[in-house]
Amino acid sequence: MKTFFKLSIIVCLLLTGLQVSSQESLKVTKSAIFKDKNTNSELVFSENDEDGGIVLLRRLYSALGRKSRGYVLEYYNKELKLVHQKDFEDNDNVFKEMFLKDGMINIIECVVNRKEKTIDYNSVKVSLNDFKSTTENIFSIGRDKVKTPFVGAIGFFVFSNFSKIDHDPSGEVQLSANKEFIVFNFDLKNDDKETHKVFVYNSNLNLVYEREFSQDIKDKYFVYNSFTVDDKDGSVFFLGKSYKNESLREKKDGEINYFYKLYKINSKDIKSVTFGTEDSYVGSLEILASEKGVFCVGAYSEKDSDDYRGIVYYKLNPETIQVEKSKFNPFTEQFMIDKYGEKKGKRKSDKKKELPFMTYKGFFITDNNEIYFSAEEQYITSHTYSTPNGGMTTSTVYHFNDIYSCKMDFEGNLIWMRTINKGQGTSGIIDYLSFSSIVNDGKMYLFLNGDDDIKKLKDNRISFKQAKIKKMNLYVIEVDKNGDFTYKILISDKDSKVTFKPRDAVYNPNTNSILIEGNKGRDKQIAKIQF
Repeated sequence: MKTFFKLSIIVCLLLTGLQVSSQESLKVTKSAIFKDKNTNSELVFSENDEDGGIVLLRRLYSALGRKSRGYVLEYYNKELKLVHQKDFEDNDNVFKEMFLKDGMINIIECVVNRKEKTIDYNSVKVSLNDFKSTTENIFSIGRDKVKTPFVGAIGFFVFSNFSKIDHDPSGEVQLSANKEFIVFNFDLKNDDKETHKVFVYNSNLNLVYEREFSQDIKDKYFVYNSFTVDDKDGSVFFLGKSYKNESLREKKDGEINYFYKLYKINSKDIKSVTFGTEDSYVGSLEILASEKGVFCVGAYSEKDSDDYRGIVYYKLNPETIQVEKSKFNPFTEQFMIDKYGEKKGKRKSDKKKELPFMTYKGFFITDNNEIYFSAEEQYITSHTYSTPNGGMTTSTVYHFNDIYSCKMDFEGNLIWMRTINKGQGTSGIIDYLSFSSIVNDGKMYLFLNGDDDIKKLKDNRISFKQAKIKKMNLYVIEVDKNGDFTYKILISDKDSKVTFKPRDAVYNPNTNSILIEGNKGRDKQIAKIQF
């Protein structure tokens, strides 16, 4: 969600599918600048009341090491004036979800109870009127039942069980889109079988059902991908990658050595289906479910699981969960031209060039039977060099480069696919880099930070450049229904006393707005971007 471009530099540029726009449909409102007790914080959840007010939950971190310092809960009125504020000290707790109901803020809290050797899930209720709070236990699960990470060493050999842990060892929590169901997902200890347990509660925190299910395969040969919950009845769709032949090799005896397995879990029964990836490598898939259907979307390769050749799509029947359609879409010529230029891009497209370093960022289903997908070229490099006193030191650089985006229909046909060139990297704080995406009214919006000057590339292309933290502009890129895009500066560094962090932006569907936190030291500000 970052990197936007300065109008004065680009007004004279006339690019194919890329031009400057006023984008009057976006309205930016800022809160007053306020002081935080911590330099570093992250906006994690937002909700809105019936009068246009906003509830924000931010997590606080220490200046060094990103150690948690607790949370702060804030309530702003529709003019973004602070009404109430409440601090929560760090106490081995993590706030996993938040929703608003009947004038009460409901926070789902996870606490590692070391004395009782349990993982406790609590409901923290805060009244909007006076911000008084109460806490009650929802359920607890024994820590000995859930996989926990460990690291050990014998001499120079380091070993761990990280590869066997499918997700956050304290459990995953997810709300349904309509906020009526809350799902808790746990990876249980069982080396002989991949075993999970889900609890589904309604928004009144009453248990709807709980289910334990397992796959008849050793735990280490099953890789969990993602899960989602259905709005209608709280059914859970759970997706994983199952390796064959008791081997984690991607290919064996000339064939792909894994298949995907999808579960549908509800109060009545558990259904499952397996499906292969033909002759292509598919590293991971994201499962999407709505009243429109159930889909699995990701990227595939014809070479190996570390590279990407295009976008893969599966459409499943939401009742039987059988695969109804699958499609493998290679990267389009336009996509490759965007990235490499006219001559080189066409040549690479003809030769079926594959790309490395694709990290999924956003998946969206619209009411117009469309699926949008955004990703980023992310990777890490390390550099070791000599110091003046004869020692050695290593520097790690985090790279957040080109943005990839696409749109397809419900039959898996690509409507458009574009590359937006970007170069960002740092060995320090990464909060201000990367980007966020959202889809609204048939358009994809990308929010990112960037320099005043836009780098001109060959063939009428441009690239967003990195700036110093204090010199970053907040940009928006708008990609229309045909894949043509425009861009502008939303907040200029010259007009702002703080720098905004679009990578952690939070979308609020009830108000159709984006919330982004900005800071400069202990000075903080919230920007609301209204569609």
